[in-house]
Amino acid sequence: MDPTTWDADEVRRYLLLGASRSDSASRSAEGERAMLVGSTGPFAQLAGRQVLAAGGSAVDAVITTALTQIALAAGAWVSYAGVFTLTHFLDGATESLTAGFAPPAEEDDPTSIPRQPHASGRTALVPGFMAGLQAAHRRHGRMPWGDLFQPAIFVAERGFPVGLGRAKQFELRKDVLPAGFRAVEGEEFRQPELARTLRAVAAEGAEWMYHGPWAREFVDVVRGAGGKATLADLAAYEPVWAAPVVADFHGTQVHAAGGPNRGGATLVDALRRAEGIGDPLADPVALRDLIGITRQPGPPGSHSDFVLAVDTHGAVAAASHSINTTLWGTTGLFAGGVSIPDSASFQQRALARLGPGQHLPSPANPAIVLRDGVPVLASSSVGSGMHGATVQCLHAVLGLGIDIADAVGRPMFHSTGYEAGAPVVIEDGVDADVRRRTEELGQPLAVRPVTDVTLPRGFWGGIAVGDRLVGARTPYGGGTVEGL
Repeated sequence: MDPTTWDADEVRRYLLLGASRSDSASRSAEGERAMLVGSTGPFAQLAGRQVLAAGGSAVDAVITTALTQIALAAGAWVSYAGVFTLTHFLDGATESLTAGFAPPAEEDDPTSIPRQPHASGRTALVPGFMAGLQAAHRRHGRMPWGDLFQPAIFVAERGFPVGLGRAKQFELRKDVLPAGFRAVEGEEFRQPELARTLRAVAAEGAEWMYHGPWAREFVDVVRGAGGKATLADLAAYEPVWAAPVVADFHGTQVHAAGGPNRGGATLVDALRRAEGIGDPLADPVALRDLIGITRQPGPPGSHSDFVLAVDTHGAVAAASHSINTTLWGTTGLFAGGVSIPDSASFQQRALARLGPGQHLPSPANPAIVLRDGVPVLASSSVGSGMHGATVQCLHAVLGLGIDIADAVGRPMFHSTGYEAGAPVVIEDGVDADVRRRTEELGQPLAVRPVTDVTLPRGFWGGIAVGDRLVGARTPYGGGTVEGL
């Protein structure tokens, strides 16, 4: 899995793809034996494809892709100190893994945790990402743990080319990021300290982060900024395996992430209510009803990635991972080159409801769809409109029978975070007569160009499983679709 042994021209091409602006078109591809889809980081998807080509499992491919996505993000919207959610199918059984944030045991007054933009170590929570990856690998991995880190280490050591968009992110957060942790367009951004951490975790396992030197550095950094995390908190952390939640939907069974995750329950509830709804692009009643079903409160934000994989052994994996805060957070805290999220800075009430050892609920919604016990679709999404995008795409593919490659290019509405009675943002590709009649039914709409970068988008990806594998994703994600 050492990228220095791969085709050098292909490696460079995929790295440069990541430096370009996110494309405005949906993407799809076919595969005969295996498939991988990711939300960002084309080189990360190349790494996942290499794992599948080497005979690795779907979980192996997810792990390598996710690890590499974070290195390519420089810890901005995803972090090795973030969270991880997985829904998995193999040999007739589906299961769910949640590795969410856990509060420090000493945090006895969560409602007083400072809010953004006030920096405080109290906003740091016990991370779940690396523990989640290791739990998944121990149960479903086929390749050596250390091998899966090689592409991320390659990115951290050798760097990635910085495009205009990334340069703007570094500039935007220059007052938060450590000295030297910035880059301008055209540069190669390297992370030598992170590379050392990744090499250690590759050699020693997640224990390096939960029991070893990184754990000690994390605690020192967080407590030095007024936080309450302890070594005991990290040592006690455990991911949670659970049965997925299930919804019958148009002759299929949608298996979504189970507790303590809340995204799966939200998704299956919406799908149950969407049964029998018509085409929202042709029927104003269907558009109004689907908007009502997908409406949910919650803060906007795009601070996550998804990965989907189908391997040559019949396994299917749908995953998402997140920093769960703004770009790099607002504290500017790092340990071993790893960005430390300030995810407690806006979730005080949710934290106050948790019992000892419980995970903070996540809206992540990776799902696997079965028909007669056989997988037919893998699904995951990210972004501020992730719930709405997921319901619209699953409804199109499963409810309307639209081919997945066409479903990801359909015009969408973006309703997450809007209160009842408020206008819902809808793309200008929706027929004007349908829009007019929908408003006559009492649903206000705010029409925006599909090219508007400020749309509160959800980014959805799926893999249709059958005689052929078809992977696809919605526009503006930037990730690639890799089939074998």
